[in-house]
Amino acid sequence: MGGLSPVLRRHRTRTSVVAALISVAVVVQSVALASALADGVAGRAWRVAVTAVTVAGVAVLVRAALTWFAEVTGRRAGSEAMADLRGRILSSALVTVPGARGEQTGGEIATLTVQGGDAVERWAGRVLLQQALAVTTPVAALAVIAWLDWISAALLIPTLPLLILFLVLAGKDAKRASDSRLAAMRLLGGHMLDVLRGLPVLRSFGRAGRQRDELRRVGDAYRRETVATLRSAFTSAFVLEFIAMLGTALVAVVAGVRLVYGSMGFEAAMAVLLLAPELYLPLRAMGTEYHAAAEARATLESAHAACEVPDAIPTGTAAEPTPDPADEPVTLDGVRLTLPDGRPVLRDVTFTLPPGRTIAMVGESGAGKSTVLRLILGLQAPTSGSVRCGGTDIRASDLTRWREQIAWIPQSPVVLPDTLAANVRIARSDASDADVWEALRVARLDAWARGLPSGLDERLGDGGVAISAGERRRLGLARAVLRGAALVLADEPTANLDARTAELVRNGLRDLIRGRAAVLVTHEPDVLDLVDEVVELRDGCIRDDTPLTLGAV
Repeated sequence: MGGLSPVLRRHRTRTSVVAALISVAVVVQSVALASALADGVAGRAWRVAVTAVTVAGVAVLVRAALTWFAEVTGRRAGSEAMADLRGRILSSALVTVPGARGEQTGGEIATLTVQGGDAVERWAGRVLLQQALAVTTPVAALAVIAWLDWISAALLIPTLPLLILFLVLAGKDAKRASDSRLAAMRLLGGHMLDVLRGLPVLRSFGRAGRQRDELRRVGDAYRRETVATLRSAFTSAFVLEFIAMLGTALVAVVAGVRLVYGSMGFEAAMAVLLLAPELYLPLRAMGTEYHAAAEARATLESAHAACEVPDAIPTGTAAEPTPDPADEPVTLDGVRLTLPDGRPVLRDVTFTLPPGRTIAMVGESGAGKSTVLRLILGLQAPTSGSVRCGGTDIRASDLTRWREQIAWIPQSPVVLPDTLAANVRIARSDASDADVWEALRVARLDAWARGLPSGLDERLGDGGVAISAGERRRLGLARAVLRGAALVLADEPTANLDARTAELVRNGLRDLIRGRAAVLVTHEPDVLDLVDEVVELRDGCIRDDTPLTLGAV
């Protein structure tokens, strides 16, 4: 399993050592028990067998303690590894461009990190130990059996390649079934989360029934994949048990016949009969846990793929000074953008935003409007062309400082489970209460805030006051006001709002963009009253062949 985190690599090395010690304990336990039984059958005094019984008891306790240690440390290692991986996925999601992951949604990533963590913990806690034991225990047991009785070893040796061959065949089927099940689980969990997020909108447009049917279809697909995985697991477990039973039974029959004829000692026969099941036990256990291993492998591969950031632009100190959009125009010059799967998003987009001017960007959904905002923010690099402020390409400047000069208003501003003041101060952490109230006033949210029992100290979100879509949108507007940046980017600021709330947002937006450069992505004709110029995107291109009318918005 490639790409393991350092904590998992350390645990794998530790587990290999523990597995070797467990194998030694297994051999000592079996030989000591055989010796004690032989002493009892021979009628020797108890004090003669007490040493063998003591050694066997100590070996059993050591074996149990080592197994417990490996499982506990393994689950801890798996938990730490998934915590680290979840942090990397979150960091990646914060800077990765939406759509750069193909069809992978936020819900699918959430399902992967939550449900996949259990598979990784189980793999680290149990499966990894069984994989190590499947190597060390058969070798140790077979070596002792060959030393005690070479005929029994010769009977057991041919069954091992057969068992290993079937494990390989079962492993391929398990991987296929686990990959399909993980994909179905991610689709179901992601679709469920996305439906719950959009349920108010779906109900308002009468589309909830269709999504119910779609959830039922996706749920049935997950059920079928789960049943297929269980079927594969039961079939492989049955065959492994059957081969192990045949090998053990063959040795037992031969040993019994040889005991009758006196060609094999009782102590050696008992040791061989005790060691033969131990020879197969780790292989059978590994076959049982192989599906968990396949699921963990699929989880780690998907998680590492989710950590990739193919389209993010690195931030940090750059050679060029950071330009100021308050003094210099922002220009997109011949910008083309193609996704990793080859789909074109923008084709030769060129326009200039002078300081203090406002542009409205309109067009059908999917035309590339939001992508233009991400390019200006520096969250995405164009395939060709450039995004400049004055004569400086923003990729050659410090993007952290560049973004500090931008006020960004997304379609759905995030509400933290914190106070109202903390939610507004996301834009500027050192803002005073007076600054926060002024930002709320410009956003037309001050009256609502004064009506809260605790005012600025009222908790919002989970465990606090519920906030409507309109209040959420004005909260994002208040953050932009508090930021006081020279460049404002707003993505559908009035979409899906009632007429009164949309008017409040427009009035606040008018006050915000006065004297500032701004790009407003919108489908609403009323927003065009706030702008100096309208740019229409169609199929990734700027439409300039015909005059723009409000009906085209």
